[in-house]
Amino acid sequence: MDMSEFLMPIDEEEDSRESALCGRKLPLWLGLLLLLAAGALLVPLIYFAVRANSKACVDGLQAQKECQELNRHLQRQLNQPQEVLHEKEAEAATCKQTVVTLKDALKKDQARVEELQGELANLNQQVDDLSEKLRRKSEDSAKDYASSLFDVFLSFFGGVVTTRVVSITRKCLKK
Repeated sequence: MDMSEFLMPIDEEEDSRESALCGRKLPLWLGLLLLLAAGALLVPLIYFAVRANSKACVDGLQAQKECQELNRHLQRQLNQPQEVLHEKEAEAATCKQTVVTLKDALKKDQARVEELQGELANLNQQVDDLSEKLRRKSEDSAKDYASSLFDVFLSFFGGVVTTRVVSITRKCLKK
């Protein structure tokens, strides 16, 4: 008697599948070919693993990391002045706009000053004209006053003289 019968119950269907699979054996040449391919891949893998962990490779990786860190540091240093430059450009644009606004305001103020100077010149001319008119009127008034005074003087003295002449004439006529 076979001992395997006591250990596991026999399932004939399962047993037939296993025997079919076991009946197919891998050909020897295919097994050797697969073993040779695995060895061929394993040798370069070991070679590259040894090279990747070599001092030169590790130093190269370290140098690359340092270079990348230095590059990031330099990029940060470059970004700071660029940000300041952008801020200064914005300030310059604001200043330019302020200058344009102030120039426009100055032009308007200058035009207003010229206008006011013209008005002032007109007013000064009017003042001069009125002063001249007033001076003439004062002179005319003074002449009229003097003339009136002379007329009064003449009238007074003329009356006296006329009276005197008349009285002298009368006396002369009486004689």
